[in-house]
Amino acid sequence: MTKGEDTKFTILRIGLDMASKLGLENVSIGQLAKATKMSKSGLFAHFESKENLQIQILNFAGESFTELVFAPALEEKAGIPRIKALVNNWIDWSSGFSGGCIFVSASTEFSDRPGRVRDFILMQQQDWVESLSRLAQSAIKSGDFRKDIDCDQFAFDLYSLLLGIFYYHQMLQDANTGKRWEAALERLLTAYR
Repeated sequence: MTKGEDTKFTILRIGLDMASKLGLENVSIGQLAKATKMSKSGLFAHFESKENLQIQILNFAGESFTELVFAPALEEKAGIPRIKALVNNWIDWSSGFSGGCIFVSASTEFSDRPGRVRDFILMQQQDWVESLSRLAQSAIKSGDFRKDIDCDQFAFDLYSLLLGIFYYHQMLQDANTGKRWEAALERLLTAYR
């Protein structure tokens, strides 16, 4: 990694954590420059606009998500073991940020705001939902799920569960979230067997 790439990596890592805490819209070049102890002009040179900064933070989060959540889950046996690994990895990954999953908060923050940032979030979320549907397809092929299930419905159900986990953990700070999500996931998987 070159010095410039290393600097940009540091900026994006700090920016991602800030976005998790404050919301993506509240991450400014000025705040990030202060947090990284860089000049505004030096930081601006890396991104050229707040919108580019936001998109690159989301892209950086997507790369991290793929590396730490999705890729390790794909190493598990297809079907239920892979789905459980994905859920566990997602919980571990999103818990690593003080504000939780950036994709959940950014989706809410930009859902009604047209523009490049919303379009990027939408693309990421569509890819995620399609990935969940493909997990169901692989569970059918492995024999863990019935052949007549609606894979898109499974994606909806699983994503809804993940969103519930996020809100119970982040917003409600329910001490029983771990026990509850495990029971809910087991019921969900049983419904598709």
